[in-house]
Amino acid sequence: MSSQRPSQARRAGFALVDVNNFYVSCERVFDPKLRARPVVVLSNNDGCTVARSNEAKALGIKMAAPWFMMQELARQHGIVALSSNYTLYADMSNRVTEVLRQYSPRLEVYSIDESFLALDGLAGLWPSMSDMGQAIRHQVLTWVGVPVCVGIWATKKVIPTK
Repeated sequence: MSSQRPSQARRAGFALVDVNNFYVSCERVFDPKLRARPVVVLSNNDGCTVARSNEAKALGIKMAAPWFMMQELARQHGIVALSSNYTLYADMSNRVTEVLRQYSPRLEVYSIDESFLALDGLAGLWPSMSDMGQAIRHQVLTWVGVPVCVGIWATKKVIPTK
């Protein structure tokens, strides 16, 4: 029995699929030794951080942090710094998009690591929208090798909380 109420299924209009730590996740697909290590991906000229693994975030590394200012921290904690590889990231983004197209004919690529899927008319195909979200997560991880989060809501509009 589905834990989702029928009114929720009817209201589920969109899914937002976001690849977790996209650039780092792409690099980890091709270098499994990077898993569970603090990793940063640096800007075009290796000047500043443009992506961080959860392990690097836990060390306090901020987005856009200059690499030269992290040298001591990098030595202390074994932080791996990688030059950005935008050709790889574009290819991986396309792979994720191809998986997502199997779930909805109406897909809007929002950014290199985020896409909206229109869900109207698809609610009856799954026991619950949560089941569909879990299927997307599993298939992207299995076929492409990157972890994703899936959020499902009635509209694309974000309602700020107070």
